[in-house]
Amino acid sequence: MSKIAVGALVGDGAAQTVKCGFIPDYVRVVNVTDGDKDTEWFRGRAMPFTSGGTTEIAVGNTIVGATSGAEAIVKQVLLSSGTWAGGDAAGFILFDEISKTGTFESENLDVGATLNLATVTVDVENTISTDTEVASETGNAAISAYLGDADNAKGFTIGSTISEEAKLLRWVAMRADGS
Repeated sequence: MSKIAVGALVGDGAAQTVKCGFIPDYVRVVNVTDGDKDTEWFRGRAMPFTSGGTTEIAVGNTIVGATSGAEAIVKQVLLSSGTWAGGDAAGFILFDEISKTGTFESENLDVGATLNLATVTVDVENTISTDTEVASETGNAAISAYLGDADNAKGFTIGSTISEEAKLLRWVAMRADGS
């Protein structure tokens, strides 16, 4: 069952947390005052990869950066060319940012004792911004998941760059599986 939450808030120039009761898979925030920001966020990350070997990376594997030590649990592997058996697989590894620790670098990926299963060059941001300004919404300025705690409902955080002072921001948050 899907969940959808819709709302509005006034930007204050600082990061703001929206407690909608679930961690969304997708959030869109639009500055409706002057239309200079329209930001979409997708839960999870994607890294392009090329194959380093013939062992396939599978859903549920914990990938570990051989240099950085960063870790993440694989949600999906999408091939754009080649095959694992042929040692020339290339595509994208999708993982949930909540499972991620550290920052992947240009490096090889290992799974357990199996080394160099793939080579990655970048940890792709999960925010897309249609912005009439020069600034880009990445890192702490972007939208991110809010895990909540015993006293606060789950939701998402709108970064300081998106939360423009005294601007009306409309938002929609969606989760596909309803959890």
